[in-house]
Amino acid sequence: MSAIGILGGMGPQASARLVELLIAKTPNFVINPIDSDYPEIIHLSVPVPNFISNKNNMQKAKEILLDRTKLLERSGSTINCIACNTAHLLLPELQANTQVPFLSIPLLVAERVRSNKFRRVGLLATPSTLASSLYDDALDESVVLVRPSNVLKRNLEKLILKQLRGNISYVDRNNFKNIVSNFRKDNELDAVILGCTELPVIFGENTDIRIIDTLEVLSDALLEKYFN
Repeated sequence: MSAIGILGGMGPQASARLVELLIAKTPNFVINPIDSDYPEIIHLSVPVPNFISNKNNMQKAKEILLDRTKLLERSGSTINCIACNTAHLLLPELQANTQVPFLSIPLLVAERVRSNKFRRVGLLATPSTLASSLYDDALDESVVLVRPSNVLKRNLEKLILKQLRGNISYVDRNNFKNIVSNFRKDNELDAVILGCTELPVIFGENTDIRIIDTLEVLSDALLEKYFN
């Protein structure tokens, strides 16, 4: 037996959406699936202290996630993931704590960028992810990575916090779609990475390959590993 392990709860809406995607996309791998055809999923929605906005919480969050990584292993997971881009800053230490391989969102996104031959790509994410080299290190050197202005960074952080608090409105969703569209056009981008897993939840349904939904990318890769 195999099982998909999810370290979630950062935030809970995003990892819940990942589970929904895994279920919704299973018919792409199994024709007319019934109960026993769907993947076994071990979803830990972990209430870690907010280390994304407050770096003082990083050590405590790391200790909790190291413990839950071991719990995933004991529960029988055979492929793991973190349903949070910023938490990938801890991925090397989490991976060193378990025999179960983790999939990396930035590396999966880099493969999507490569396969679509995108050359100029924008990144919308939390301040911590934007300040890191997570995506710079993952993407090919030929890819130009464009970050948002300081004003846009602050607006994104406000939207992400509203989503975490369950306060996102219809107006907020439309405003975010306009932000993504304008960011792409103003910077002449081939694509935009929604590099915080809360952002696809805010954005909603998306069929444009130029808008890279990190939850979609992760769910596709997890199912590919699980079924093949």
